[in-house]
Amino acid sequence: MSQTLPTIFEIKAVIAEAKGIKTFVFHGDLEFQPGQFVMAWLPRIDEKPLGIWRMKKGEFRLTVSAVGDFSQKFSEQKVGDQVGIRGPLGHGFSILENKKIVLVGGGFGVAPLLGLAERATNCEVHFLIGARSKNLIFGEKYAKKFGKVLLSTNDGSCGEKCFATDLLEKVLVEQKIDKVFSCGPELMMKRVAEICQEKNVDCELSLERYMKCGIGICGSCAMDDSGWCACSDGPVIDGAQALKSGEFGKYHRDSVGVRENF
Repeated sequence: MSQTLPTIFEIKAVIAEAKGIKTFVFHGDLEFQPGQFVMAWLPRIDEKPLGIWRMKKGEFRLTVSAVGDFSQKFSEQKVGDQVGIRGPLGHGFSILENKKIVLVGGGFGVAPLLGLAERATNCEVHFLIGARSKNLIFGEKYAKKFGKVLLSTNDGSCGEKCFATDLLEKVLVEQKIDKVFSCGPELMMKRVAEICQEKNVDCELSLERYMKCGIGICGSCAMDDSGWCACSDGPVIDGAQALKSGEFGKYHRDSVGVRENF
């Protein structure tokens, strides 16, 4: 598909996953690497980046959490409605074979990690899923198909009463892990990167930044101080590289470049 012009796809199924979180299923042989994204276009509304994943060949999925104007409108779409898709864009996760890996997901950030688990070959997968409470847990039923799943919630309503990063520390103490992958709230991923650095384990993170073009032209998603663009250089970044950034885990920028603290 084109990186500059959208292709129209029809929504084939809508799955209510958790409170405010829905997955939209499209049919099509869209080739992508787990961790890449697409620019999703709703005519007369807007175009925004969304992570892409799948459970089987011949389909692709977009998972949306209704937290802003665009995501709210997207969440209102129904089976038979049409969406413009541009991409896939960016660089995704490394695909490993015959390794022991840990996937740490927060909220609907679990989605691209499910895509990664689907592609991992003969890997021992440990899936750590965190959310504020039970009604916000997403991805457990899918993750169980790929490996062992551990859940955590802030309030203890599901799984252990702790953060997903606390579960990560336990796993890395108990087992020899080859690599960690993470997607979710940036403060969570910052802690993932710190833990992996302390334990001398490689990790990859999928960062979210405000994107306008999606192809590295406008610079709206460039990070201080490196100029690293989340759309064209990422969104996946090595954890050690992310920790060197002046803004990682501290702030991001809005649509006009104003700093917003995490």
